[in-house]
Amino acid sequence: MIVLVAVAAARVAAPAHQRQVGFSAALACGVERWTVKTLQDRPRLLPARATTLAYLTQRPRPAYLPPTRLPFERRVFSVVARVTLVRLEDDSDFHLVLYQGTRHMIAETPARFCTARATPLRRRQMAAARRRVRLCRRARVVGVVFWDFFHGQTGVAPNAIELHPLLGFACLA
Repeated sequence: MIVLVAVAAARVAAPAHQRQVGFSAALACGVERWTVKTLQDRPRLLPARATTLAYLTQRPRPAYLPPTRLPFERRVFSVVARVTLVRLEDDSDFHLVLYQGTRHMIAETPARFCTARATPLRRRQMAAARRRVRLCRRARVVGVVFWDFFHGQTGVAPNAIELHPLLGFACLA
């Protein structure tokens, strides 16, 4: 038990690029604002709205990121963008980099074992989006707005806004 606590503590303290996948699914999932990232706080989300990366990446960044969901993080957006990177991260998310012209931002899909407390509908949506994710010249990406911390992420937007988690994904070309 002491070993598991020590591993968990080391995982929380280590920067994202140095974290190792742990001994269990629970240790493989992320930490920072994790219930928000995976809809395990069971929010009432607003209906999806079409937008652009320019709109999202120009939103003012909050001065403080609490452990709970901010009002803007109840919004679901659909964007059509180029997917230039799909990579499995240490926290078991698939990390996507989206481009629209010169604008870029991150979208992520959590692993099913990291979303256990989300509603069944949201778990199904996240799992279906994750199965469909791939590199695409043109994709429709639907996800929940999430404000992340800056920690050297590939493709991070100037304001660190993300679509996390994804609820839909379709390659259009």
